[in-house]
Amino acid sequence: MNLCFLIAVIVYSVSANNCRKEILSLQKENYILKTKIDAFDDKLDYFMTSMTKLGNDIEKDHIANYHAKRSTAPVIAFHVYASSNLNSLGLHQIVMFNTILTNEGNGYNKYTGTFIVPTSGFYVFTWTIDVSNTFCAIDLVVNGEVFGLSYPDSTENENNAISTTIVKQVSEGEAVAIRAGGGCSCLRSDTLARCSFSGWKL
Repeated sequence: MNLCFLIAVIVYSVSANNCRKEILSLQKENYILKTKIDAFDDKLDYFMTSMTKLGNDIEKDHIANYHAKRSTAPVIAFHVYASSNLNSLGLHQIVMFNTILTNEGNGYNKYTGTFIVPTSGFYVFTWTIDVSNTFCAIDLVVNGEVFGLSYPDSTENENNAISTTIVKQVSEGEAVAIRAGGGCSCLRSDTLARCSFSGWKL
């Protein structure tokens, strides 16, 4: 009985000692893993901070470059109108706006009624046509091709004005004009109402 008890005590002691060793080994491994995880977290924090800073720097550079480009780009804009009524326009006749209020970039020619694009890009074009006792089909043409339409129509003893706007990508040297498409026996342009044509580069 004493021998069995002694054997049991020895076995228990050996097992307990092995367990303690295993626990110490696991604790050591856990410490090593925790150290590695902490180091990884530090690297991850540094990486995220660096990426955030890089993103902010890129955004600042983009904004700075955009404003620098906008500030150095030449202004291109024109606004013209007809100083008096335009009567009996023929089919596909260019509407002549003979009074220039704005012509930055010198693109508009009042003698031909056309805007010659100084530099390629996206442009806004807008025109207003006022008719009196008639109808008038109006086209905006680029090199003779129609890209914009309007159709002011007035009944007897009335005026009717229509404004139309388009955004169009055009190339340097192309000719943009307002053209009569049909009707157009009387376009009103006086001190009370004006036929006008405007454009500017975005």
